[in-house]
Amino acid sequence: MATLPVRRPASRAAAIILTFALFALAGPRLASAADDGYAAELVAQARAAGLAQHRQWHRLVHYEPLSLGGVSSLIDSPSFFAAPDGKTNPQAELDATIRGFFAAASPGGQPAQCLRIARYRWLKSELRFDPARLPEQPCPDFEEWFRTLDAADVTLAYPSAYLNNPSSMFGHTLLRIDRPGQGEDTRLLSFAINFAADTGADGGALFAVKGLAGGYRGYFSVMPYYEKVGEYSEIENRDIWEYHLNLKPHEVRRMLEHLWELQGHYVNYYFLSTNCSYVLLSLINTARPDLDLARGLDLYAIPVDTVRAVTRGEGLLGDVVFRPSGMTRIRDIRDGLGEEEQDLALALARGDAAPGAAELAGYPAETRSAILELAQAVLQYRLNTGELGRDVVAPRSLALLGARAAIGGASPARGEPPAVRPDQGHDSVRLSGGFGMTGPNPFLEVGLRPAFHDLLDPPPGYPRGAEIEILGPRARAYVGELPRLEDFTAVGIKSLSPRDRFFRPMSWRTKLGVERFREDADDAGWLVGVLEGAAGGTWALGGGGQVSALMGASLFADRDFPEARIGGAGPEVVLSWPITPWWTTAVEARWQATAGSDRLSDRYRATLGQGFHLDQNLSLRVEAGVRNDGGDPFAEWMASLQWYF
Repeated sequence: MATLPVRRPASRAAAIILTFALFALAGPRLASAADDGYAAELVAQARAAGLAQHRQWHRLVHYEPLSLGGVSSLIDSPSFFAAPDGKTNPQAELDATIRGFFAAASPGGQPAQCLRIARYRWLKSELRFDPARLPEQPCPDFEEWFRTLDAADVTLAYPSAYLNNPSSMFGHTLLRIDRPGQGEDTRLLSFAINFAADTGADGGALFAVKGLAGGYRGYFSVMPYYEKVGEYSEIENRDIWEYHLNLKPHEVRRMLEHLWELQGHYVNYYFLSTNCSYVLLSLINTARPDLDLARGLDLYAIPVDTVRAVTRGEGLLGDVVFRPSGMTRIRDIRDGLGEEEQDLALALARGDAAPGAAELAGYPAETRSAILELAQAVLQYRLNTGELGRDVVAPRSLALLGARAAIGGASPARGEPPAVRPDQGHDSVRLSGGFGMTGPNPFLEVGLRPAFHDLLDPPPGYPRGAEIEILGPRARAYVGELPRLEDFTAVGIKSLSPRDRFFRPMSWRTKLGVERFREDADDAGWLVGVLEGAAGGTWALGGGGQVSALMGASLFADRDFPEARIGGAGPEVVLSWPITPWWTTAVEARWQATAGSDRLSDRYRATLGQGFHLDQNLSLRVEAGVRNDGGDPFAEWMASLQWYF
């Protein structure tokens, strides 16, 4: 390496100048030594205080205990950590984080004090950094971002279940950031914190398999709240429940500082465990470290269970607001009008009648207002769902809004929100035990269903006509015999939404699992793999009841495949009725003609079920019916106690 020549100073002044020059050149090296010394002091101080085991440190790095000992961070992105083994080593991560605060920013980047600003602020408060030895570096990017959010409060939003989207069939959760002085009329202008999997264009079976196996990465994002409300409430027609969180200003700031740290970092996304809800709970924990919201959600986290965790957090829950979907708003207005008035609203929405029609003018002003608002709501719904284009909707909507404005006055009263919130319904896991008879043969039965609801479960808090069962085994023991697996439902879904003059949803069901088929009541039976599907319509009855008629088909994996049976098809009927708040009845009947390579046979089942709801999380169930699995028909009944937890 070439070196600069050094000449003897010609005078004392020159010598002084040269001395200062040498100190200037040596300055960075001396400062670095001083930095290293102070960093070592801070590391020693942090170790002496046991900060690596402090609850707040574990919250900020998202450490969770492992079943065999030790911890591991929920975050999977390597760049989130300051130490190479920081994901599983809290002490190494703490030491490396402290040392990183002394480093300057890389070209075009931010200093570690800004990248890990929540960790920096907490460690500064615990270790009382000397500003002369560790100057605080400016973080203009963070401060601009924080000013843009203008956060005063935080609200947890829960869009209810949407069965037509596999990733949303249990509901979803996100956080809304509320600005100072905002009211209910301006909440839509807030920002939302969302955590979601980056699934790309995947769909169908690939989507399900990768989602269950952790094949996607989940990221945090901040977006306008109205975008999510538009997606969930208007397009997917999901009611939204908003739970205000009682967080203090410094707790809100701490949570957002940590959110800033998480930008660009990912978590391996599992639909049943580290999903949107579970990770959001982890974020809330950083705001108030004494909370342990994720306790009991180690194996899987259903969004409504995480909402329950928030409502049970001591002093955390504030006001709860119900935001109805477009479909719910239509039903609210519709239920206040007669059939002729509803027909007129539909004619206005279709363009078959004009807002100035004589038949509309004959109604009182309040009724005209309701008819026009119903027509406008239907028109907006059909635009949102893609049934009508904007070129068709715009002129009709303009005419309807003009006619409504000419009447003036307040909008018609809306219906009340549901009496029971989703978090107030029965818990998601169900353990059942009971006894019954197959023909003359008595048995005992136990069952476990990790998730989440069926038609005979207590209905309050759950969508009407919706059924989702995941990973549910049932085992039976007949007298003198060892227990056997009776059936196992890997996934079973029913979506039975009533049709009427305003809505024409398709009802459907699907099931994948194994069932025990018997030739007669005395047969021990054998397990058969079953893949089933059905589609049709549902119609409302009085008193909240509904009846569904579907056409179904099945594929079988039989022990004697393909001779015994390959598949079958036939009609199905489902009747469900909440007779009283504590008593629900359901009737299911299905018949199929099944075929194998060398035989044809009938397969049918008809069951009457009664659910008696003793408490929010306790229910008595009685079921009786007749079945034929392709041999001789036989009767079967059972009584069981259902415990939800």
